[in-house]
Amino acid sequence: MAGHQPSLSGPDRLGQVTAALWLAWVSVVFGVVSGAVSVTTGLADHSLSVLAVGLGVLADVTGSATLIWRFRAERRQPARSQAAEAHAAIVVAAALATVSAVITIQAAIALATSSRPGTSVLTLIAAGVSLVVLTPLAYGKRRLGTRMASWALQGDGTLSGIGVATSLLALTALGLYHTLGWWWADRAAALIVAAIAALEAWHTAQHP
Repeated sequence: MAGHQPSLSGPDRLGQVTAALWLAWVSVVFGVVSGAVSVTTGLADHSLSVLAVGLGVLADVTGSATLIWRFRAERRQPARSQAAEAHAAIVVAAALATVSAVITIQAAIALATSSRPGTSVLTLIAAGVSLVVLTPLAYGKRRLGTRMASWALQGDGTLSGIGVATSLLALTALGLYHTLGWWWADRAAALIVAAIAALEAWHTAQHP
């Protein structure tokens, strides 16, 4: 028996589309500011885990901006929903793959050169704020994406979730470095995030 397909019209679907657009807009507005701050401070402090936070958030901006287009298209022409979903899923998968590649390269270079991360108050604040804001966004996108059978929205939820994971790892890794001298913890945390991003990119790309 074929799997249940969600209705592409009706008040319930319209409400879901509106909620998805709201989540996407919040991600874009927050991500532009937070991502830029995290990337800037991560580069300045040579902290790859904080840089990973910024890259993940900026990738989330790309995915969310694509979803704004995708759900606006569905609201205008419900019959084109599946085509819009397929295009959005490809963009989200590409964003995830890009994050994975950049973080992996940067982490490999840092491990090879044994560079040490630094820490500024702004770096810690950026990671902390991302953790607080992105946690409900990630949960909301994944939950709503499942209800709407939208792999693109679920993948974007994973992008937000990567922001949560990188924030946690960044704060933990920097704490380990400054308390135990484990300079490599920051780099190892970044590689873990890169692996998760690569896996989710593949998963999203298989369900356009």
